[in-house]
Amino acid sequence: IKKQFEHYLDPRQVKQLQNNPELLKLGGEKRYATFLFTDVRGFTSLSEKLKPEEVTEIMNKALTVQVQCMAIFNAPLDLEDHQNKAVKTAIEMQEAIKELNKELSHEIAIGVGVNTGQAVIGNMGSDTRFDFSAIGDAVNIAARLESGTKEAGVDILIGEETAKDCSFKLKSVKAIKVKGKEKPLKVYTT
Repeated sequence: IKKQFEHYLDPRQVKQLQNNPELLKLGGEKRYATFLFTDVRGFTSLSEKLKPEEVTEIMNKALTVQVQCMAIFNAPLDLEDHQNKAVKTAIEMQEAIKELNKELSHEIAIGVGVNTGQAVIGNMGSDTRFDFSAIGDAVNIAARLESGTKEAGVDILIGEETAKDCSFKLKSVKAIKVKGKEKPLKVYTT
């Protein structure tokens, strides 16, 4: 069971669940964390050009590269310096995709959105089936930033709250208008 769970969770999380099985229940807690969203650009056109088996192979390789770097930063375990670690992960993901493209028959690109803020984080779903997830405005903004990368002409978009506590040298990008927000959001890239 431990080995199986480690396919879905960080080994530290599995250890925490082994030590505290009561954590494996429905519900969540409000936490300040950094959220990273990523998506493969042009998936639909890739699906139109290639056989389903080829698309599956490319997607599996791309997801393997992304999953090796992906997480909600600062939950469920405390993580110091989570803003910098999330931005570093976004950069590493982009570098890994560039390396992966050297061996793929068709190049792919990913967009990455990073944002920091409050959210309820924990097991969400029904009493019998649930996933570890995060719900809140900061999470939604991270997803919107990922969606906005293509239009902004950059691979990574970083929210203002993340940028405040980030020690990476970031470049300001023209504010973007996102669904569900009245005012355009100040955004940054690496």
